[in-house]
Formats: sequence, C-alpha cells, structure tokens
Amino acid sequence: MALPPLAELPALPLHSAGKYVAAAYVVLFALVLIYVAIMALRMSRIERELGELLAETDSAKEDPRASSQEDAPPLPSATSTAASAAGASQRESPA
Repeated sequence: MALPPLAELPALPLHSAGKYVAAAYVVLFALVLIYVAIMALRMSRIERELGELLAETDSAKEDPRASSQEDAPPLPSATSTAASAAGASQRESPA
C-alpha cells in the first residue's frame, strides 16, 4: 500500500475547507469595513474642526479685537526671557 506524495495531498479535504475560507474572507471584510468606518469618522471630525478654525481666523481677520487673544496673558519678550534665564543660572551656581 503506497501512500501518495505530500505535495499531492491537500491541507484539508476540499469539501470541508470551503467554509473555513469563506469565514476567513468574512472576518477580513469585517475588519476592513470597521477600519474604513473609523477613518471616516476621524476624517469628518478633523474636517469639522478645520472648518471651525477657518471660521475663527476669518472672523479674526475681519475684526482683530474679536479674537480670543485679548484674554490670553502677554507673551514674554526675548529680553525678559534671556534675563530670567541668566538669573536662574546664577542662582544654580554654588559660587
């Protein structure tokens, strides 16, 4: 009784492999569909936020006093930043 070579034997009998192949395609399709849905949600959120930012910049260009920069604290100037850094380095030195 001679056995056929391994290259001629299928990994699974063909009559039972079909449902596993179909299940693998269904799972793959579901994963791709979920991925595309998540990316579409992210893109719509980013587009909405971009539209809001563009509207804010347009209103700021029309009326510079209407921008939200009024409530923000003033930014330190370059000379005050350098002076505070020099003062900090003098405080750290042990001499």
